[in-house]
Amino acid sequence: MSIPPPAIVVTLPARTVAEARVQIEEARSGGADLIELRFDRFSPEERGHAADLFPCTSPLVATLRSRAEGGEGPDDPATRGRILNELARNPFRWIDVELARDFLVADTLLYPGTRGLIISSHRLTTPSDSEWSHLIRHNVPDGTIRKVVVPASVGQALRELIPALPPSGESPLVALTTGPSGPLLRAWSRRFGFPLVYASLPERTDGPALAPVEPSQIPLDRLQPYLRADGTPPLFAVVGHPVERSRSPALHSRWMRENGHTGLYVALDFGNEKEFIESLPLLVEGGFRGLNVTHPFKEAALEAASAVGPGAAACGVANTLTLGPEEIAAENTDLVAVLRRLEELRSSGAWDGESVGVIGAGGAARATLAAARTLGVRAHIWARRREASELLAREFSATAPDELAQVQPSLVVHATPVGRELPLPEFPPDLRWLRPGIHLLDWVYDPAAGILRSSAEKAGATYEDGSRLLVYQAAASYGIWWGEDPAPEQLAAALEGTR
Repeated sequence: MSIPPPAIVVTLPARTVAEARVQIEEARSGGADLIELRFDRFSPEERGHAADLFPCTSPLVATLRSRAEGGEGPDDPATRGRILNELARNPFRWIDVELARDFLVADTLLYPGTRGLIISSHRLTTPSDSEWSHLIRHNVPDGTIRKVVVPASVGQALRELIPALPPSGESPLVALTTGPSGPLLRAWSRRFGFPLVYASLPERTDGPALAPVEPSQIPLDRLQPYLRADGTPPLFAVVGHPVERSRSPALHSRWMRENGHTGLYVALDFGNEKEFIESLPLLVEGGFRGLNVTHPFKEAALEAASAVGPGAAACGVANTLTLGPEEIAAENTDLVAVLRRLEELRSSGAWDGESVGVIGAGGAARATLAAARTLGVRAHIWARRREASELLAREFSATAPDELAQVQPSLVVHATPVGRELPLPEFPPDLRWLRPGIHLLDWVYDPAAGILRSSAEKAGATYEDGSRLLVYQAAASYGIWWGEDPAPEQLAAALEGTR
């Protein structure tokens, strides 16, 4: 028997009734089944205007998350009871009450057939096996839904939490995680028969996106087509550490939507290489068919593969895995991206095509050196560890100068993670290759720190972040998985959107 999809609840980031009314319409027009108002985020004065939300075109959920459970609302049961009873004077379809502190008023809020209760527990630390079992098997009255949310790593979710879930349909349970594994149970909510799943507002195309209340929530316009589709659409992810600022989910989701493909692309943050490798079989079992692999797991991705494509072989690392029940295939679309960009820079006159200096010794450096070798360009490598520079120089027929001043490359490529996150490392990259007229190509896109750009400008050089490289490598991996590349106009729109 086919498992029905869960009702999708969109949690609004609103802090006022006026903001909520606008966001309710966004969620409603996007196809939300229910809309959650987080009244713990409202001031007492704004909560007093809750009646102004009605009449409403969509059924609403009223939530008052306590500070003890990760919200901004009161912990005191008496205070909570007063606020919840005031909210209950309005026709909310559901009211979220906390098992640990709202038991005194829960019975007075439940009106079977008219209003239901979501009886929730939000833990701020990952529970033990016995605690998790107790949380998800706590009996709740008829007409109510049990909701449990805990933080967990991907490995913890896959090996400890998910195997303990009751069979689909056995109980009105919604079990979700936050943190690195957050997207997993949301993506698998239909598989486990959850009655509800929580999402964020649809992505905006006419203004800046609103930060979701819970970063693990997936935008409605990505999640709904996947959960409503017939069969089992494929899942994809960008994996690395950290990946919360990755643009890959937005790029792939947009191309899938525009080209009529149904699937879901999420971000999964693995704490270490062992967790990443051990999770691969379980991700395959759960319907994942492709992974974009970023720092620091590109070497591990190649080692995990049972089939290696020519790009991955040329670079000695992989950034794209195609997952199947019989095979894990590795490829390197970073190589495709940097080859394309180097050709563009040369043909535009921004680079003479004679030589390139590569700063770094990781996967991006390897792709750049492999591209230089393919193009017949002299390459020089400079890394913080001398032995790493020498090793790569031998592997890619490059040079590893004893001093930077010994060579003057006509293009500089920064291939370290510096700039992706703050704070900056204790040892920033050495940029003495920069000089007037030189172009600096940075693999880091949307850098959190402007150290590379400012250094280039001070030296009289030009600077380019890694947005174009990101789009090119994403398009190449998309082509591997779907058998067709994004159209030129889609690439142009993606490049415009990354500026």
